[in-house]
Amino acid sequence: MSLAKILDEVWKIIVFIGIQYSLGRRGSYPYGLLVKFSLIKITIIVVISDMIQTVLLLNLLDFFTQKISWLRKWKKRAEEKEKARSQKSFRAKLKKYGNLGLIIVAALPYGGGALSGSILAFSMKLDKKRAFLFITIGCIIGSILYYLGFAGIISLVKSK
Repeated sequence: MSLAKILDEVWKIIVFIGIQYSLGRRGSYPYGLLVKFSLIKITIIVVISDMIQTVLLLNLLDFFTQKISWLRKWKKRAEEKEKARSQKSFRAKLKKYGNLGLIIVAALPYGGGALSGSILAFSMKLDKKRAFLFITIGCIIGSILYYLGFAGIISLVKSK
């Protein structure tokens, strides 16, 4: 393989990861197919980048709320508001389901993913290691759903 082909492949992966972090799975899968990545390669890159994003987000959220005074105040206010919320709120229902709720949010195709799962875990004050585990499970489930969906679409297009 020539250096030009290697650099081209590396560039495609860098752009892919940028799209993954900005648009999530809904942008990554179409772009990956556009640049002729296999579905399994797309899924593996998405899952690994979601895992990295989860670790970074959980640690950054914790770090910034400890270091920046206005974030500490915001966090304190958010904790007070959470105590005042009724048991009918979405967050209260997710807390009721606990880890399963975190998996569901991370697996959601639109509006879910590692970012939403990390913010939810942080706001619910979950242990970072457990949150990472359940967000990763949700991201794997979500990626498998995308994989199956795109595999079905590709097989329909090829059969015509």
